Amino acid sequence: MYHFFSKSVSNRLTKAPAGFGKAAATVAIGVLLATAGIPSRAWAQASPYKDQGEIDVATAAQNEKDLQKKLDKLKEWEQKYPDSQLKSARVLMQAGALHDLAMGAYGKTSPAELLDSAQKAGQQLADNMDNYFSAANKPAQMDDKGWAGAKSSYDLQTHSVLGWIAYTKKQNPVAEAEFKKVLALDPQAAQVSYWLGSVIIRQGDVKRYSEALYSIARAVTVTGPEALPAANKTAGEEYLKKAYVGYHGDDSGLDQLKAATAAGPIAPADFHIKSVTEIEEEKYKDQAAYCEAHKDVCLWRQIRTSLTGDAAYFDQVKETQIPPDAIGMFKAKVVSITDKDIVVNVDNAGGDATLKFGKTVNAKVVNVGDSIEFKGEVASFNKDPYMLSLTIDAPTESVKGLPDNAFTGPAAAKKAAPKKTAPKAAPKKK
Repeated sequence: MYHFFSKSVSNRLTKAPAGFGKAAATVAIGVLLATAGIPSRAWAQASPYKDQGEIDVATAAQNEKDLQKKLDKLKEWEQKYPDSQLKSARVLMQAGALHDLAMGAYGKTSPAELLDSAQKAGQQLADNMDNYFSAANKPAQMDDKGWAGAKSSYDLQTHSVLGWIAYTKKQNPVAEAEFKKVLALDPQAAQVSYWLGSVIIRQGDVKRYSEALYSIARAVTVTGPEALPAANKTAGEEYLKKAYVGYHGDDSGLDQLKAATAAGPIAPADFHIKSVTEIEEEKYKDQAAYCEAHKDVCLWRQIRTSLTGDAAYFDQVKETQIPPDAIGMFKAKVVSITDKDIVVNVDNAGGDATLKFGKTVNAKVVNVGDSIEFKGEVASFNKDPYMLSLTIDAPTESVKGLPDNAFTGPAAAKKAAPKKTAPKAAPKKK
């Protein structure tokens, strides 16, 4: 089963586009301010300013180029003149500064300070959108339809950038929520559909892979001005097929999946694609029969259940070789390659085992989706999301399916065979 973040595709499909759908064609905040009737110092005698002090603080706020300082000056104006006749115009200036500060991070992945300040500004704008765009703040020169359109555009832009920042910072539940808000406003945003599928996969819950596949399929089937660029769409199509086959076992039903995405940008609550594991289990009358045919998978599940249910069980299995010789090796698929590690899928499409080799993996010849078999010594585990790390000291003996040139550099010294016996499941608590 395939991980959705293979380098060849994620590098091409996770970059921010030059625009972001309808949000790129919005009413600029400058247009709103131009119609807001903010007087200039030159005609202060006829203006609604209370006194020279208000003229000075308002002018300073208008002329400030640094957005954070502009917000500070607007706050000063508000504190000194809370009942100003220009309150509505001031509110729009604040909304504009927050908007521009947030949008400055769109498409960027660093520095952290930029992302943090932009996220804070965007969240403030989102939380107060109804106040900023209330009927009381509508410029006299703008009709109701134009005012509603401006609010909709700012909603779309704000949630787009908040989604992007959370996506970049790997705040996956936050990014998921923001991307769903964007798609509610702009259902044709193909790039956002792709990002949504990605953040669902990142959360490591295999039960939600159907949702993720739906979103990826939606991303490559959207047509029109917000479709993925041709090159990205081709790469996305290829990746979708690999991901689907890896999860489902073959490409049967893939065309139906694409057609189903016409129903909307979000997968229906009851939408489900059967995994290859579910399909295999349906072939057997009971769990015992399944485990007889898939001893490696059932042992893997037994170890996982014991580790996640009783932390003390790890001491029993640490440095133990699994599986025992009677079972042979675990069957798995490559999910990702990072330096000296290969993450594989034994029983979770997002990856549930990290094979640690102690020497550099040749990523040019080891591919995501390759089928391998392995055994190794238990090194560590993470409970949520579940990941079991195993040390592989002799790849030629402990792993099948890797090419001869799968590693670069000198081979790691082989350790003596582990002395511990294969683990038993932790006893059930009475």
